[in-house]
Amino acid sequence: MKLLIVDSSNESQAFCARRVESFSRSDMEMLDLKVKLVNEPECSERVVEADVLVIGSGVGERAVAIARQAQAVAPWIQIVMFVSDSAYGGGAFRSAHSVGVRKVFPDSASPLDFLQELVAIHSDFRKDGRTHEGRVVAIVQAKGGVGATSVTAALAEVCSVYNRRTMLWDLDIETHDLSRSLTVNGAEAKVVSAWVNGTREIDRESMRDALIPISSEVSVLLAPDRFAESMDLSCHADGIGIAQRIVELSRVLFDVVLIDTGGRLGPATGALIRSADVVLVVIDDTILGLTAVDLYLSFIKGLLGSTDRLFFLVNPSSGALMTVQQIAAELEPAHRLGDMPWRLPPLPFEPKASLWPGSGQTLYSMGSKSMRQAFDKIAREVGLVGAQDVAGESFQGAKDPNGGRGRGSTTSWIARMFGRKAESASR
Repeated sequence: MKLLIVDSSNESQAFCARRVESFSRSDMEMLDLKVKLVNEPECSERVVEADVLVIGSGVGERAVAIARQAQAVAPWIQIVMFVSDSAYGGGAFRSAHSVGVRKVFPDSASPLDFLQELVAIHSDFRKDGRTHEGRVVAIVQAKGGVGATSVTAALAEVCSVYNRRTMLWDLDIETHDLSRSLTVNGAEAKVVSAWVNGTREIDRESMRDALIPISSEVSVLLAPDRFAESMDLSCHADGIGIAQRIVELSRVLFDVVLIDTGGRLGPATGALIRSADVVLVVIDDTILGLTAVDLYLSFIKGLLGSTDRLFFLVNPSSGALMTVQQIAAELEPAHRLGDMPWRLPPLPFEPKASLWPGSGQTLYSMGSKSMRQAFDKIAREVGLVGAQDVAGESFQGAKDPNGGRGRGSTTSWIARMFGRKAESASR
C-alpha cells in the first residue's frame, strides 16, 4: 500500500512520517507500506502513484483544497488528514469530509489510531482486489486416514506447474506427515517455536528464515520444533493471534497458502478456518466417514457462518462405496448445504496412492491421467489457478522451466523439486 505524505515543509513531513515509523515492522510488512514524502507543488503530480494520501497539519486551511484536487486527479485515492488540536476542536473535520476525506485526526491522536485506519483501508482494498492477496486454503478432515495430506501436497504440485508462489504450512504438530512425506525437516522449525514463545517477531526476515524452499515456487513452513510450543500454538488462545499474523504476512508473500491442519481442532485452527478463502474438507465414501462428516459439519458451519467457502472433496476407498451425489443426499436433509459445496469432482481410486511419500512425487505426478485432470479441475474451482491456465493446457503439456515439454520432462522436474531433502537438517 503506497502512502503519499504531503505537508508544508520537510520538517513537518518528517513529523508526519514518524507516525508510520512508530508502527512495528511486522505491521508495516503485512500492510506492505511504501512511504513517499512530497511538498504541496509535487502532490498533484505524484498522487496518481499512491493508494493513500496523508495530508499533514502544516498546510493548515489549504488542506481542503489539496484534498479536492487530489480527488479530481485520482478519484480512487483514500485521504487521511491531520489537523492541529485547536482546528480539530473547531470542527475542521466537517469541511474535510465534504470533499471526500476518509478520516481526520488531531495531531495528538495515537499512532495506533492511524494504524487502525490504515488496516481498515487495506481491508477495503483487499475486498476490491486493489492489493495483492494470496489465496488461503485450509485443508481439513472429519476423520483420519482420508488422504488430506496427500491432497495438500498434490495441490502444491499443481500450483508449482502453473508458477504460483505457494506456501505449504504443516500444522500436524504430532506426526508432521506433510513434512515427512516431502522429506523436509530442519532447524527452520526453531524459528516457528521462537514466534510462539515470543522471542522473535513475525516479519519478512524471520519468515525467510522459517521457510524451507523445495523449488523456486514452493516453500514449506514446518510446525514448531518443540512440543510445548506446538501445543501452545494449537491449543492455547494465544495461538490465534500468532496464526493470524502468519497468514496475513503469507498473503503478501505468496499467491497460494495451503494449510494442512492435521485434523486437529483448536483455537488457532478455528481462527484459520474462519479466515481462509477456501475450506476444503477431504472425506471418504465409507459409512464411518459419512457419520464423521455429519458430526463435523455441526462444528464447521458455526465457524464459517455460511457455506460459500466450503468444498467437499471425496477421496474414495478401494471399494468405491458411495458417489458424491449419494453422500450429499444423505447429509442434505440435516444440514441444507445446497449444491455448491459438492461441485468438486471426486478423486479417482489410485492403487499407488500410498507410495508417493518420500518418492519425490505426489498423487498429481505419479497418478493416472484422470487423477491429474481431477486435480486440475479442483485447483481451478477453488481459485488456485486461473481457468485459462487449466483449460488450455493439461499437465502433459505444462511447460518445464528447465526447457522441456511433455510428461516425461515435467515429471523429472517435479521429482527434483519434491525430492529435495532440506540441507538445514544437518545444521
